[in-house]
Amino acid sequence: MNFPANALLLVSLSLGSGHTLCATESQPQPIELNEPSAVLLESAKLPEPIKRVHPKYPSNMARKGAEGWVQLNFVVGTDGSVNNIVVVDSTGMEGFEKAAVNALKEWQYSPAYVDGKPIEQCYNKVQLDFKLTGLNKGVRRKFKRAYQGVRDALDKNDLGLATQLSEKMKDKGLLNSMEFTFYSLLRADIAKAQNDSVEELKYVKHIIRTDNNGEYLGAEAYPLLLNRMFVLQLNQSQYLDVLDTFQRVETQANNQENIALLEPYVIKVLNLLKSQQVISIPGKVKQDGDWWHDLSRSAFSLNNVSGNLNTVELRCHNKRELYSVATDSVWHIPESWGRCSVRVSGDRDSQFTLLELPQQDVPS
Repeated sequence: MNFPANALLLVSLSLGSGHTLCATESQPQPIELNEPSAVLLESAKLPEPIKRVHPKYPSNMARKGAEGWVQLNFVVGTDGSVNNIVVVDSTGMEGFEKAAVNALKEWQYSPAYVDGKPIEQCYNKVQLDFKLTGLNKGVRRKFKRAYQGVRDALDKNDLGLATQLSEKMKDKGLLNSMEFTFYSLLRADIAKAQNDSVEELKYVKHIIRTDNNGEYLGAEAYPLLLNRMFVLQLNQSQYLDVLDTFQRVETQANNQENIALLEPYVIKVLNLLKSQQVISIPGKVKQDGDWWHDLSRSAFSLNNVSGNLNTVELRCHNKRELYSVATDSVWHIPESWGRCSVRVSGDRDSQFTLLELPQQDVPS
C-alpha cells in the first residue's frame, strides 16, 4: 500500500537564535508507552506497579548539562520482579542507559494471574526521561554552526557532505534535548533525500520522543511530525503502529480536516489485517544487534535473509519464548498469549523480510 507521502511531509525547519531550553522535570519520569491491554482470558489479572525507583542522574552528565531518554522492554516475573530488561532505543548516551536499567531492576509489581496462578507478563515498555530543571539554555554556538553547515549541504543536494558533517556532529556529542531534536531533524531530512525511509522513520520517532509537546520545534510542528510518521509507518507495513499514530492524531485540537484525510487509509489498514493477504515487512538489524516489530497477526515467518541472524524472541502479554532462526519455519502464536512483539537478533546490518501470514496460510 503506497501513500502520497509528498502531500504530508514535514517542511524542514531552520534553527533560529530564539529557541531556548526550558526543562520541566527535575527527576527522570517514567512514561508508559503501551499499557498492556486485557489478556485474552477472562480470568486474567494484569500486573500493577508497587514500587518504581527513579534512576539516578549520572553526576558527570548533570555537570555538563547532558539530557536524554531511554526506552526499555522488560518482563514482570511471577514474583512481581522485573527481569530480561532490554534497551530498545535511546538518545545514545551509555550513562543514561545504565542508570535506566539499574533503576528498572529495583521496580516491583504485583504479578499477573491467569486462573489464579501467577504468570510472567512479557509485553511491557517504558521510557525514562533525563531532563534538568533551572536551565535557560538553547543550543551551543558550535552546534548551531555545525547544524547550518549540514543544512547548507542539504540545500545544495550534496548528500555525501551532509552525511559526513552530521556524523561529525554526533561524534562530538549532543548535549541536551534541544540539540538532539534538531540533530534528529537533520538526519530525517538526509534520509528522506536518500530515499531511505527506514532511517527517516527512525529519526522522526526520535524527534517525537524528545519533543512530544513542541517545546523545541514549535507546537505547529507536532501534528506535521505525526503525519510524517503515519506515512512512513504505512509505507513500511507497520500497521499496528499506524493505528497507534492515528489515535495520537485524533487527540490533536482543531484537527478534523487532517483526521478526515487519514481516516480512509486507517480503514484500508483494518480491512487488510482481516484479509487473506500476506503482509511483508522489511527488517534490518540495528547497530546494537537487534530489530523489533509489533505483530499484527498470530503467524509469521522469516524470508530473504542476507547476513547472519541468531535468535527470534517473542514477548507477548503472558508468554516469552526464544527460538533459533529457521527460514523454513512458521511461528504460530496461540491466541491466549495476547499481543506480541518479535525481536530478531543478529549481526549488524543483516537484512530479511518478516511475513505476517493470514490464518489460512498457517499449517495445521
